[in-house]
Amino acid sequence: MDDHQLASLAPLLERQEGVCLSLYQATHRSHPDNTQDPIRFKNLVKTLANALDSSQQEMLKPFHDLADDFNFWQHTLDGLAIFANADRFTVIPLQRATPDFAVVSDSFHVKPLLRQMQTLDRFQVLCVTRDDARLFEGNRDSLDHIVTSEAFPSSAEHTSGKGRFTATLNLSSYRLGAATGGNAAMFHGHGGRSEAVETQTLNYFKEVDKAVIDEISKPSGLPLILVTLAEYQGEFRKLSKNSQLLDAGISIDPAALKIEDLHKRCWEIIQPIANQRSAEVIGNFQQNLGTGLASDNPNEILPAILDGRVASLLVSADQRIPGHIHRDEKSITVLEDFSAPNAEDILDDMAEMTLRRSGEVLVLPEDIMPTDTGIAAIYRY
Repeated sequence: MDDHQLASLAPLLERQEGVCLSLYQATHRSHPDNTQDPIRFKNLVKTLANALDSSQQEMLKPFHDLADDFNFWQHTLDGLAIFANADRFTVIPLQRATPDFAVVSDSFHVKPLLRQMQTLDRFQVLCVTRDDARLFEGNRDSLDHIVTSEAFPSSAEHTSGKGRFTATLNLSSYRLGAATGGNAAMFHGHGGRSEAVETQTLNYFKEVDKAVIDEISKPSGLPLILVTLAEYQGEFRKLSKNSQLLDAGISIDPAALKIEDLHKRCWEIIQPIANQRSAEVIGNFQQNLGTGLASDNPNEILPAILDGRVASLLVSADQRIPGHIHRDEKSITVLEDFSAPNAEDILDDMAEMTLRRSGEVLVLPEDIMPTDTGIAAIYRY
């Protein structure tokens, strides 16, 4: 996770006053699958209500309001995360489904969100022609439109050459639009002209490049794939100052691709990059295990985290370990289940503590985790 993403998570990682409510739910993009989402949401809210005393029930008002917001439930992605306390109510759309659960604790439960925000398989796409530009974000599972502000130079007709272009941002740096489904999902643009790129086209490309850097690539730090006609690939790259722009691009008129085809072709570019990154981190851990510079034992890892020695922490996305962390004693008590009073997910707490001490946290699928303890650490020293 890069500095930009950590900064966006920072408010959730800070020590909180009072109780913290965390809710995760899988959602659906289209009818009729999404008809049951509000019902399941209300059941999760009941779980929160049962864990709060009578004086705290007022915290649930924004949850109830959201449950009755018909428009919201018609435009969801594959999941959502909600974090609330007496001072905040943050709703984050997720591009991956998530197990449904709701918990009341003294801190926010962020491990599922960490997995969503990892850069290992996330990427962005710039579809540009001489007349318009569209942005998307994807991962191995999906691709969604990034909704930009009216000031963004999405059309050459509306560029002014002035001011800043501000995308509509949320915790993950921008707002993802609801996907358009089915074979009707097409990109609209113009292209295929064989004449030389005019000066006005180059000026438009410069505006697009600056806007993408300032409002999309810098906040997210994600790799960017350029999709445009072959004749524009070289021209755009010559003028681009975007350090996130990948050498590999897709040379085609964006209007010729359905969204599922665009996602497939982009993932063919990103998958080797994501696989290499995962392999490097896992290989580094395995190489250092047994040397004193790595561990898979939570009881050994906790003191190292608290001392600021953990450079990288690998955590299973599919495991939750109930228990308590005793920071003063630098020790862990593991419980049988989460029914015990104030039971916390130890892995989640250790991930949060690592981030607070400027360590890297990678939440990996169970099938590639290099340990069976749900955790692995690589030490700085």
